[in-house]
Amino acid sequence: MNKPQTFDFVVVGGGSAGYAAARTFAESGGAVAVVDGGSQLAGLCILRGCMPSKTLLYSAEVLHLANKGRIFGFEEGNLRADAVAMQRRKKEIIAEFAEYRRLQLEDGRFSLFRSNGRFLDDHTLELSDGTIVKGHRFLISTGSKVAIPPVPGLREVAFKTSDDVLDLSQVPQEVVVLGGGIVACELAQFLRRLGSKVILLQRSDRILREFPEQASRWVLQKFEEEGMIVRTGVSIILLEQVDDEKIRIDFEHGGTRHS
Repeated sequence: MNKPQTFDFVVVGGGSAGYAAARTFAESGGAVAVVDGGSQLAGLCILRGCMPSKTLLYSAEVLHLANKGRIFGFEEGNLRADAVAMQRRKKEIIAEFAEYRRLQLEDGRFSLFRSNGRFLDDHTLELSDGTIVKGHRFLISTGSKVAIPPVPGLREVAFKTSDDVLDLSQVPQEVVVLGGGIVACELAQFLRRLGSKVILLQRSDRILREFPEQASRWVLQKFEEEGMIVRTGVSIILLEQVDDEKIRIDFEHGGTRHS
């Protein structure tokens, strides 16, 4: 076994949370290691989460406001979304922030290990290259991945996840969004503002159920004003692939079966 390298604090995952924790601990004078085996440094928020989503949402908001020109005192134009150009801008912004984060992680304040690892015990991490890292304290900050819900037929159809939506280079003609949480709502509005016909199906009796009911109802009203179709209290019966581009969704709403 290789001779262990010992640190006061070991962070597993060099994303936004991991970097912030490592930086804070290092400022107190402790020896810090950051372990990150991802193909690219920067973390979930910059590469696949907050940064790409908010960049695209802002583009959609600008388009939405520009198409309401009369409210602001100028003539409305026939503006349409250019998904390819939006993706290009998104990638440029992500690349800039990712490079900045990489430089922060590599500036010498921490010992950076570009490797995956597994715990041998409470204070010992074995990296994939055989390096042994010991730490008095550990922070596991490895991000998250999309969870696929147990919806009947979902795994048999060509659905798209929230990650996939953030990489779209074409605006879909029609989209059904399953779920009414924060991510579902923001991406549903994003697609609607780009020009898609959007139907949002939510199992519970209202969208954004983690928030106050008044806020939920206000957001629902705005969605409907923008032309989105929202159905709550829905029970999904089955999803079935019709052809290469179409998926049929059978669901029950208000005691009636719809398709």
